[in-house]
Amino acid sequence: MTESCYRSRPMRFPALAFLVALAACGGATAAQNPEAKAPEGTIEEDHSFSEYAATHGITTLSGSSSETAEATADGLRFEHVEKDRPVKLDGVLSEWPPFAKAPAAGSAPAKTSLSIALQYDEAKIYVGADISDPSFVAGQHRVVLTLAIPQAGGSYAAYEIDLYPGKPGESEGSVRVGRRPAPGAKIVEAPSGAGMSLEASLPWSALPEARSTRVGIHGVARYVGSGGTIATGPGDARHPAAMPWVPTEPELSLIEQLLDPKGLTRTAPAAEVIADITGDGVRERIAVYEHYLTICGTSFLGGTGFFYRDLVGELVKLEVRDVTGRGKEDVVVRRRASVGDGTREYLEILSTADASQEPRITFAHEIEVRQSDHRVDNSVRIGRGAIDVAVERATNWDPASYNEPIASDVEPVLLPWGPVRSQTYRWDGSRFARSKETFQKEQLPPGAVAHAAGSGGGEDPAAPPRPAEPPTPTVTRGGDLSAQLLDTYRRDRGLPPDAKPRVDLQVQVSGDERPERVLLIGRDIVVFGPGFKGGTGYAFVTLSQFEAGGDVKDLTARDLTGDGDADLVVRGVRRVKADHGAVESEVIFVYQVDDGGTISRLFGIESGREQGKKRVQGLVQFIPSPGGKSFDIVAAPGRAFGWTARSYPWAQDPPGGGDIEPLLLPWGGIKSVRYAWNGSQFARAGD
Repeated sequence: MTESCYRSRPMRFPALAFLVALAACGGATAAQNPEAKAPEGTIEEDHSFSEYAATHGITTLSGSSSETAEATADGLRFEHVEKDRPVKLDGVLSEWPPFAKAPAAGSAPAKTSLSIALQYDEAKIYVGADISDPSFVAGQHRVVLTLAIPQAGGSYAAYEIDLYPGKPGESEGSVRVGRRPAPGAKIVEAPSGAGMSLEASLPWSALPEARSTRVGIHGVARYVGSGGTIATGPGDARHPAAMPWVPTEPELSLIEQLLDPKGLTRTAPAAEVIADITGDGVRERIAVYEHYLTICGTSFLGGTGFFYRDLVGELVKLEVRDVTGRGKEDVVVRRRASVGDGTREYLEILSTADASQEPRITFAHEIEVRQSDHRVDNSVRIGRGAIDVAVERATNWDPASYNEPIASDVEPVLLPWGPVRSQTYRWDGSRFARSKETFQKEQLPPGAVAHAAGSGGGEDPAAPPRPAEPPTPTVTRGGDLSAQLLDTYRRDRGLPPDAKPRVDLQVQVSGDERPERVLLIGRDIVVFGPGFKGGTGYAFVTLSQFEAGGDVKDLTARDLTGDGDADLVVRGVRRVKADHGAVESEVIFVYQVDDGGTISRLFGIESGREQGKKRVQGLVQFIPSPGGKSFDIVAAPGRAFGWTARSYPWAQDPPGGGDIEPLLLPWGGIKSVRYAWNGSQFARAGD
């Protein structure tokens, strides 16, 4: 595990600092498009990030799980104050984290220097500084902290905080914001060699924009003395983006756990947006580094964690807007991936329920297929609560020459010669479900109208059934087959007639091309459909690994094995009684439905473990296999909270030695394990 660059940096809270990251479905990773432009409201390029990394030590992030790791970075950053170790304002700096340094420069005397550190909690900013200046004059010379806080739309609110140390026993110091005394601020100074040390506190309320945004901050510290000015970095209040990035706690986790291991500390984000995507009034920072979409914030995931997702391709566009109509902003991503000798473009919506949950994909549609000068495009219109997708005229392709594979992991592109002219998706409270389809006139039976309602509502009594699908089987007594099979399942299992599924998917998992209905009811996965078991039967499996239905957190579908049928991915929490007390084990299981209707488990892995306020979070990714037909599963160590290598009570289990694959520990000595589909199971690559 890559350790923080701070000396004795503690593992603070059991938040999900290293989340299970799901790779986007698609082709192999492609180089970033130099012509891609960031949308309005984003920062297209942040040159100060690479400068910050290059000049302030981020590239030397290193260490182990030891609590005495040496500090190696010297740039400004905000260190979160531990609740049981509050800052004591006494002018003595011995308990502060490592300091950023402003060496002598310009016209300042050679013996002039400034060392400064920043800390924060929910209410205040804390500044500790040590000034070396033989000609220091109390009340005249000062430390100036300039902070630029990003705003929605790409602008910054810049503040200059002047810290004037007083003379101990004779005069009081002062803290000013914009040359005015800052209410509630405090400063304490003490002699320090040939200069002065100081500690100061300032309420966040003195910086109004910081009430809602505490990520993406840029800043620089200066010492202004009689001999000149020295600074920790370039830029000023008039050029806020030129100042170095000053990361807060979740951003430090992002640097340590993603950017540094991936070699991205010298890479400016391709796009960056500041927005409130959780609806709690506090903004998050959404940024894309190469092909990694990242999200972090001071209230998001407990204020210490971050989310990232491999786009598996290049970013085309990133923006935020209220797509769902919930009054909070969603993340809209357009990405491009290589598939075979061509490219595909996808539109995806990520939505977040609240600050304690990671975002999830609520809409994904293929909108472009391109091969050389051949292309098929779909137009997309996004409104509040509805998304319309429609066909456009093809370029250099026709029904006879088009022979491209059809996407199965997202909604496929609509073809100009296909039966569907447009689709409408509406927000149903959890995702965008297809509610209406309009058909091409030339594809309809004689006398039919070119409009049909989908299964999501808005039925049109005059609309014909979709002509491209085989008829749905019915039973002799009439009625809806899907509802009858669900009722049969409820009766067979002794469930009440109104027992509703928590997850309801329509996806092809077995049989012919018509999708099955896959439900999660309690601990049961239930499958039925018009082409499944002759259209008159169902199959189910009970997830007996979990104590209760509420322990099954999620059920999704994607084709991991490359056979054209979707596999089922289950995430949940197992409550296990162990030698050292009860623990909660986060697990991921993969299930497959065969042609005979049997639902069997293909793979299982532990992705996290928690006991009280202690936690180990691992990393599990689905990434395209080298051939691109299936997905590999890659596990790697994540981050620990409250446990160290010495205090963790369990040993690292070897991969392949148990019922499910083990959680990889930061100190376990295993860098990563890759599992590949071999036609019958996910086995360790190389075995």
